[in-house]
Amino acid sequence: MVKALIMAGGAGERLWPLSSSKKPKQFHAFGTEKSMVEETFERLGDLVDEMYVVLTEEQYPLFIYYLPDFPRDNIVVEPVGRNTAPAIAVGSTRFDDDDVMVVLPSDHVIRDLEEFHKTLRTAINEAQKEEVLITIGITPSRPHTGYGYLERGEKWSQKANSYKVKRFHEKPDFEQAQTYFKTGGYYWNSGMFVWRKKVFERALALHLKPVYKSMLEIEDDPQSLQSVYEKMPGVSIDYGVMEKADNVVVIPASFYWNDIGSWDSVYELEDKDKHGNVIKGKFTLNQVRNSLLINVTDRIIGLSMLENVIVVSSDYGTLVCARGESQTMREIVKDLG
Repeated sequence: MVKALIMAGGAGERLWPLSSSKKPKQFHAFGTEKSMVEETFERLGDLVDEMYVVLTEEQYPLFIYYLPDFPRDNIVVEPVGRNTAPAIAVGSTRFDDDDVMVVLPSDHVIRDLEEFHKTLRTAINEAQKEEVLITIGITPSRPHTGYGYLERGEKWSQKANSYKVKRFHEKPDFEQAQTYFKTGGYYWNSGMFVWRKKVFERALALHLKPVYKSMLEIEDDPQSLQSVYEKMPGVSIDYGVMEKADNVVVIPASFYWNDIGSWDSVYELEDKDKHGNVIKGKFTLNQVRNSLLINVTDRIIGLSMLENVIVVSSDYGTLVCARGESQTMREIVKDLG
């Protein structure tokens, strides 16, 4: 069978102060009327036979609010946040050995559904036949410093247009991003994966033994989830497995993809007025241009003689920064604890 595992447990700290632990970014709407988590499940359509979700206890009520008809038995609750490798490992305990796992984040915006479906079908077909860990690489539309990159190696499958992954690269500076863009053969790391469960398990056993052993314990005794999961190391699937495995394959994709990893990504996504502003909420403006303005409070915010700024206000606080620099707000979130 082909089954999806949706990762819905992230905190979305880079979209503070709108996104918070009580309502992370996947439960907000950007560019559409529906939340990103709703969009994630809807866009899968008939691509998979069954869907599962991994999330935290704190996010469980929110998920039920937005997707009230989702089967409760298909919800895997993390006792604590432990990053993507443990979350995927514990989610995989719901899969049979030969099931194809389609692992997707719940906080991405994707357009051109026909191309998205075509890419995933290609990946599913490849995973059914080959002993590989497949990742979807987004063909860059410009140099971007907010994404990690995949560097392709030799051709893997002519039919699937897939390549062995030569190397994973961290988020680059602008000069390096330009080089990747001009050189070609580099893709944005989308965090979307497709593999058979047993292929993933073998990679986990080889490269991340503590998580693998914990997964086996939970598989044998589901009641041990809380006590075992708390002892797992917090490690990402990229760092823990994908960067170390020698059977990683990338399938390039050309559909519109935005991981909403910063307020600049939100500005890119939303419709602008005639002055280049994205405006949501109560503002009074005088000569403000090319700015992202979001206010979810009942207060009116007045702005005058500003250009290329980001202003986001919620009950948790207010962010003001230059457009193009919203990645730096991580330092603010650190200070907030």
